[in-house]
Amino acid sequence: MHSWTFRLNAIFTFTVTVLAVLSALNALTVAFLNPVPSATIDNVKLQRMPGSGPKQPNANARVMFDMQADLRPLFTWNTKLVFLYVTAEYKTDLNQLNQIVIWDYIVEDIKHAELAVGRLQSKLLPRHHNEYPLIDQGRGIRNAHGEVKLLLNWCTMPIVGIISRQHRGQAEFTFPATWDQLPAATHNEWNRLS
Repeated sequence: MHSWTFRLNAIFTFTVTVLAVLSALNALTVAFLNPVPSATIDNVKLQRMPGSGPKQPNANARVMFDMQADLRPLFTWNTKLVFLYVTAEYKTDLNQLNQIVIWDYIVEDIKHAELAVGRLQSKLLPRHHNEYPLIDQGRGIRNAHGEVKLLLNWCTMPIVGIISRQHRGQAEFTFPATWDQLPAATHNEWNRLS
């Protein structure tokens, strides 16, 4: 009656349709969940990077911090991974929001979703100082209005569905007005901590 190619096409189309419906249902089951993980950032310290100083046009600094986070509520049956990153945010005359990413980490499963960085660190994670230097083109961060905020941000990447972005855990510090007020790290310290 029907050829084998027609039957094969019907089976393939039915299978793809069922998988699409199941994927949409999977995404909908977590769409209305609002997980609230806990996170804190504290004990923020600044150091000048070796070779940078008041005569340099850019501010180059290392930010050291302690962070604790419990991201287990973010993991559901539809979570593939959680991408964490710490940003330094500040305001200038030119821009209302300036963001610099200074640290990042990928959490792939719930076993590693409870983490501590800094003094309380128990696992092998990127060190408690910024992985990427805090480089400010020009003098924006030194002339920032108010405090510089450190925020823990994360992107929850699902197996199926929309990537969600959130942040929590905030610490504030003031960048010194003059470069001489910022303690300098020696080359030995920088190499040891890098």
